[in-house]
Amino acid sequence: MDRAAKPHFALIPFTGTISHVIPMADLGCLLAAHGAEVTIITTPVNAAIAQSRVDRAQSHGATTTITVTAVPFPAADAGLPEGCERMDLLRSQAEVPRFFVANKGFGEAVSRHCLGEALRRPSCVVSGACQTWTLGLARQLEVPCYVFHGFGAFALLCIEHLYRHRPQEAAALADDELFDVPALPPPFRLRLSRRQLPPHFMPTTSVAGKALQGIRDFDVAADGFVVHTFEELESGSTALLAEATGKKVIAVGPVSLCCAPSLDPRLVSNDDARRCMAWLDAKAPKSVVYVSFGSFGRMPPAQLMQLGMALVACRSPVLWLVKGADSLPDDVKDWLRENTDADGVAGSKCLVVRGWAPQVAILAHPAIGGFVTHCGWGSIMEAVAAGVPMATWPFFAEQFINEQLIVHVLGVGVSVGVTKPTENVLNATTDAAGGSQGEADAEVGMEQVKKAMDTLMDQGPKGEERRRKAHELKLKAKSALEKGGSSYTNLDNLILSFL
Repeated sequence: MDRAAKPHFALIPFTGTISHVIPMADLGCLLAAHGAEVTIITTPVNAAIAQSRVDRAQSHGATTTITVTAVPFPAADAGLPEGCERMDLLRSQAEVPRFFVANKGFGEAVSRHCLGEALRRPSCVVSGACQTWTLGLARQLEVPCYVFHGFGAFALLCIEHLYRHRPQEAAALADDELFDVPALPPPFRLRLSRRQLPPHFMPTTSVAGKALQGIRDFDVAADGFVVHTFEELESGSTALLAEATGKKVIAVGPVSLCCAPSLDPRLVSNDDARRCMAWLDAKAPKSVVYVSFGSFGRMPPAQLMQLGMALVACRSPVLWLVKGADSLPDDVKDWLRENTDADGVAGSKCLVVRGWAPQVAILAHPAIGGFVTHCGWGSIMEAVAAGVPMATWPFFAEQFINEQLIVHVLGVGVSVGVTKPTENVLNATTDAAGGSQGEADAEVGMEQVKKAMDTLMDQGPKGEERRRKAHELKLKAKSALEKGGSSYTNLDNLILSFL
């Protein structure tokens, strides 16, 4: 196909988290593999991550027409250090408002770039949910604007019904009292408390509440949703979401399957990644529990200690990814050093990784038998694609909704029993100096965590049934992206609609 005749998609991920940048880069690789021209526009720090995904796809033989473009992020203009282009790089929660000020300035720079002569005019803008300024850009370009959400279709459907019916606003409702989300058809039943609500319903007094207010208006005004899911996963939620919103809803996942992950430690460039893969190679099939809580997964030290004691006492080997390890109190650092192995000795029982690990490759490794997760949608999709059962520990955002989908609808998960969100950059209260107010206690103790992990790895009939269902979802996920599959067809149809 002649380049000028190819539909051109401008993908603009939310710059705030790696968990938004990576799936949109993978989406770009899929669109390009289906014959579209793709430009991914992001910040310099995030461009390196996006480029690594593009290089990964091309190294697997994919023929793509895809460009990663870095537009400067005005961190210093907003009072942030240079290079502070994601929220996980912020020094304190007090800097969150400055980040969103910088993100607005980034939007203005992206608009100048797209309206100038440097970029071939796109056929469509696909935007991260928090980049609400892309709607104005798309209207100036006179092209459709689709929103790529970090949420699944079921969570988006529940959010739509919460906006429409507002059961959470009942005057007599306590913050921890459960209420039913109305208008959900079988097999869905969802009960939430006010404190488990997604960030869309946060009061404007929270740190990021004002910045999140515009997301609803953006959704209502956009031309459609591109959703990281596949039709067979969420029991028809994509069709229900399209009916409820009156918009196109296009399921395109799992995007992490755009190419197979490398399991060979010799082909992994990062030292921590090589250590993880070599350690897993020494373990029996389906014997290891992988524990990770995403890019924002920092729990209070008291809770981390309860989790750590459960992991050390667990019958199964454990690979544990710890975020923010350098900022932990000295006594917690000492405990980790004394009770876990930091060097990846092949025979060790609990390997701790501080920082980053290749999650897609880890989940795909034959040694992984279970995944303790914060229920972020990207992590769920990666676990589904790998056929790995989950123990659910939601932190915030829509993760309490995702937990109920995993445990009660799909039947591939076990709940740890968390009932309230973990303090984070979105819901935290801060003192005058920008620090967190108080130190949170542990909500779940060692025995409760250990029980959930033992249940997850159970070799009895219930555990086998979870593994069987997880394997079935893995096969369906793979089929969705193969020729004739639901996501493959949706990607083709999306591209054809711009020819």
